[in-house]
Amino acid sequence: MWIARVTGVLGFVLCVFIGLADAQSVQTDFDRSFDFSKLKTFNFAMQRRGAGDPLAKDSLNDGRIKTALGAHLMVSGFSMESVGKPDFAVAYYVTARDKVDVQEYRFGPFLGRRDIRVDQYTEGTLIVDIIDPATRKLVWRGYASSAIELKNVDEKINKAVEKLVKQFLKDTKRK
Repeated sequence: MWIARVTGVLGFVLCVFIGLADAQSVQTDFDRSFDFSKLKTFNFAMQRRGAGDPLAKDSLNDGRIKTALGAHLMVSGFSMESVGKPDFAVAYYVTARDKVDVQEYRFGPFLGRRDIRVDQYTEGTLIVDIIDPATRKLVWRGYASSAIELKNVDEKINKAVEKLVKQFLKDTKRK
């Protein structure tokens, strides 16, 4: 009986850590016919943020996202073009929606005991667009989603941007 309980508790802890390891999911889509090899310089697209845009009222996170994007793109070999015409423009947006997570845990193979855990949380998504300024067409889009927590916001934004830029490099076959 004692072994069954310890096994159940360890299984629960393992499930929690597995869930935390995949805290941010990243998805991308891009124009496979676009020649990404010509992209060397970037700048941020002019964005008008409407009243419904969460970043319109949150200049702190707006600045954090812009700073992280600029830094990660520059570390990846791109340079910021502030005077002339850049090879690509970067735009970004955020969304938030309420979600419910339901998980069932079974304790012991023969005990038949189970617990159900219901968590309500807000999922935030950072959307990054890479735009060809010559045609004004979207050529790459990435989404990074995770539960929103106010703790360690700088670190979480930086990690999401890092994952998106790495995926951009992978999608466009740039090392």
